[in-house]
Amino acid sequence: MTDHQISTPIEPIEPSHASRTEICALLANDESRLGEIYNLLEAGKTPDEIQAELGLEYNRFVWNYERVIKALRDGNLPTAPTVASQTAQRFRTILKNNNLTGPTRTTLQHNLAVLEARSNDRSNQDRETEEALRTTAQLEAQGSPGIYVYTLPHYLHHPYDPETGRTLFKVGRSDRNIIERFRNQTRTTALPEEPVLLRIYRTGDIEKSGAIERHFHVTLEAADHDRSTARTGGTEWFLTSLKFLDQIAGLLNLPVDAVLDNSD
Repeated sequence: MTDHQISTPIEPIEPSHASRTEICALLANDESRLGEIYNLLEAGKTPDEIQAELGLEYNRFVWNYERVIKALRDGNLPTAPTVASQTAQRFRTILKNNNLTGPTRTTLQHNLAVLEARSNDRSNQDRETEEALRTTAQLEAQGSPGIYVYTLPHYLHHPYDPETGRTLFKVGRSDRNIIERFRNQTRTTALPEEPVLLRIYRTGDIEKSGAIERHFHVTLEAADHDRSTARTGGTEWFLTSLKFLDQIAGLLNLPVDAVLDNSD
């Protein structure tokens, strides 16, 4: 191997006992939701208990944070591209801590490189997209009343804003006419890929969906999660995150169906 060749790490490194202790201390003192979940788990709370205590409708919310904790603490890294990508964001945040010891920083940097390789693996991305498209077709056929959240595979695997994880999502109500119109738009407005469905926030009533859709759009705009007026396929595209959308759904007490997850 020449000096200019860089090997891509294949296997993660399990942190040493000292590094694991250091990472656990960082998690325990983390003031974000990650630290909150970590401390509740350490206190012996089950994921179901944490979900109930925090008033969460989304049943994989705690699982997402557990997955990040296992990756940081144990070197147990996810292989699915979207989960690897969201986990990598947490690694980058932790690595900004200037007080990390050398061995811990080296371990985290190595595992971050593994995560990035997994999240950028084209064959894994293609398999994930194919499965998401099959699931999208099945759920669209059911026509369940609610708010549907779509994105393009490119925006899913390559967030528009990598630093925050925000990317472009289409947020709209789900009655059959609207889904059919959206599908027709995607075929006639030069979208480069078939959109995949990521979320259904179930309203239980088609008549309620319009008002709830407006609530989503107003909240997104008020938070400066910019609405795109230039996207092909309509104006309901927003630069936001699934985490933020899930939060809106939780405040509205809407059950959350996660089709494909990239919610951190």
